[in-house]
Amino acid sequence: MNTPNELFSTAKGFSLQCDLTAKIILHFGEMQASFRIQDFLNFRRFINNIDIHSKIFDLSDDSDYEFVEAPQLNINHKLTLCEVIQLRELVNGTHFAIELNSLLHELLFNESELV
Repeated sequence: MNTPNELFSTAKGFSLQCDLTAKIILHFGEMQASFRIQDFLNFRRFINNIDIHSKIFDLSDDSDYEFVEAPQLNINHKLTLCEVIQLRELVNGTHFAIELNSLLHELLFNESELV
């Protein structure tokens, strides 16, 4: 039986990898999203491209929030800058866990071929 495996968690959310559907599932506050790996990488790029530094120094009310949208994934949320930073931490931690799992799998797979 294949069940979702936790990849990464923070105080504000967690991510899972489902072997059955080959998807990354992200839980962040009220947001729950299921990504194919390419969609996850695109979402990560979008989150990392938000210029938090300039928003911090912008005194307009519009810069206090960021709209995080991915219509194809049914994601549409208005997040505060703190939430964007927390989401970025979750997304980047998840990416690191995926990369680490891939590297370990590759090393173990190659090592077992040599034996």
